[in-house]
Amino acid sequence: MKIIGLTGGIGSGKTTVSKIFETFGAAVYNSDLRAKKIQDENHEAISGLKKLFGENIYSKDGILDRKKVASVVFSDEIMLQKLNALIHPLVFEDFSNFCKINTEKKAVVLESAILIESGFFKRVDFSVLVTADLETRINRTVMRDRVTKEQVLSRMKNQMSDIKKKEFCQYEIINNGSLDEVENQVKIILDKEI
Repeated sequence: MKIIGLTGGIGSGKTTVSKIFETFGAAVYNSDLRAKKIQDENHEAISGLKKLFGENIYSKDGILDRKKVASVVFSDEIMLQKLNALIHPLVFEDFSNFCKINTEKKAVVLESAILIESGFFKRVDFSVLVTADLETRINRTVMRDRVTKEQVLSRMKNQMSDIKKKEFCQYEIINNGSLDEVENQVKIILDKEI
């Protein structure tokens, strides 16, 4: 089984590309969604987050206040490192279990916005970077998240640039055009690697 790392900046279309990998028979692990589930359900994560951010970081209903966490870690590099040190190992353990469950698949895709930053790229067979032009990324994010262009640009400033990510990725999928064009790019990668 090949393990494929899939990354890209906000609005690049990682999830769309993941779905195309699925249509070709790959199992897809969305690390952002799984990390949220871990933060909501894993006792080790919940206990660690309460130690880091205080007991009131979870509501009485047990819901993590993600906006409060984000407001702290975006302005405090040390707190971000502590958060990552807590959550990343739990996510990778969860991903390892996901791989064991999907051993019959020829490929498993690890979709992660922070594939490079987290070090997860070291644990995959090869990495794919999804890119799109700036205006396309901004428009997609504005529509999807119902935010302003300025808010999108602010988020982008906090992400590693595509130029830096390319240094760690063996393939690039350009996601500016039609789904057929993206599907063809995915097929070329799979035909070469699997």
